[in-house]
Amino acid sequence: MQSAQPAASPLGLLLIVAAIYLVFKSPKRLQTLGRMVVGFVTTVLVFIIPGAGLRMGDPQAQGRIGGLVALLVAVIVGWWHMRSLRRTSKDTSETPG
Repeated sequence: MQSAQPAASPLGLLLIVAAIYLVFKSPKRLQTLGRMVVGFVTTVLVFIIPGAGLRMGDPQAQGRIGGLVALLVAVIVGWWHMRSLRRTSKDTSETPG
């Protein structure tokens, strides 16, 4: 008997849309995407590896929660990177020449 696939989380879909929006809106898309990927992978590793080593909790639920938190961290990292890019461009444009 096959198990049914769980429904996609609305929060997960929202975070994926936010991540895609941030990448497309960023003036340095590749750099923003790279930082978001690093944040995502680091967060997943922080959540999944200790849980697997300690063998605690439900592994499926832990993976889902780890994925959502990693998406959230990736969106925050992307937003933070774009914010710093804007701040840098304002500082360079306001300096008297």
